[in-house]
Amino acid sequence: MIKSKLLKLILSIFSIIILSCTNSKGPVNKVKMDLDVRRFEKDLFSIDLYDFEDGVTNLSDKYPEFLPLFTQGIIEIGSPVSDGFADRFKLFFTDFTIYRVSEYIKENFKDISGIEKELENAFGNYSACFPDMQIPKIITCISGFNQSIVTADSILAISLDKYLGSGNEFYELMYPPIPKYMRNKMIPEKIPSDAMNAWIISEFPYNSKKDNLVSQMVFNGRAVYCTKILMPSLPDTLLWGFTSSQLDFCKRNEKGMWEFLIEHKLLFSTDHFIINQYVNDAPFTKDFSNESPGRAVNWIGYQIVSSYMNNNKDITLPDLMKESNYLNILNHSRYNP
Repeated sequence: MIKSKLLKLILSIFSIIILSCTNSKGPVNKVKMDLDVRRFEKDLFSIDLYDFEDGVTNLSDKYPEFLPLFTQGIIEIGSPVSDGFADRFKLFFTDFTIYRVSEYIKENFKDISGIEKELENAFGNYSACFPDMQIPKIITCISGFNQSIVTADSILAISLDKYLGSGNEFYELMYPPIPKYMRNKMIPEKIPSDAMNAWIISEFPYNSKKDNLVSQMVFNGRAVYCTKILMPSLPDTLLWGFTSSQLDFCKRNEKGMWEFLIEHKLLFSTDHFIINQYVNDAPFTKDFSNESPGRAVNWIGYQIVSSYMNNNKDITLPDLMKESNYLNILNHSRYNP
């Protein structure tokens, strides 16, 4: 009898733990995560130039999945098995600017334990909320100032040369120069949230039968909402890449921005030129004044998602992320700024 009661108690406790991870709005019991962030750029730039082809072979053995992605999709020099590959790769390897960047990263990203810890916490929460989803291999690299974050099947790559700091000399000397509004987000502190947001978007991609502005607003806002749930202590300025004044603008003008979109019949616009003007990065949103941030409508999308979750207590985070009818989220959000 005692054994039976004890078994029931253990099963009850186990059920509570499982429910806390799957039925809550976000993670309650984080899964302990021990990520091994692999430093591709260190391995690449430790190759002996006079033994380059053998070094690349060793690199290929160590990174069989990532090396083709890196050379074909990131620095775009072709497949490692294509003719003349070693010569093209050597040009990248010996480029003077790339070499200087590699030396800078070797010194300034010597210890990335802080970034690793943030990613471990975020992916621990992710695993608690989405136990059936894969955890990617995380790899750092130098992309030649191309993509900041690259995702592929089971891989999340971080281009450290896109996070050297807003005032870094490499950015100031580039031609054409990188706009200030972009450089403001090219800081090491932005790496964990950018990586998490990119992975969320890759695992829960845009899938709308009716592609319009409000669907993209809700989709983008949902990805940021999920990132915030998984990284609850992240400041909103880092979450969005907005300045404090830009974030304050959004809060003060939420109602006005929403009414503008309604009055000008923009919410259901399917014109991709118009959609891109609003959802893509920019120094500001032209129709909302120079004080506004670019992508301000995505911030509104986030508010819609927040309202949806607050007003539908039975909806879990996995439920939200599986929903591909973004208009359904809007219609059931009772959003009213």
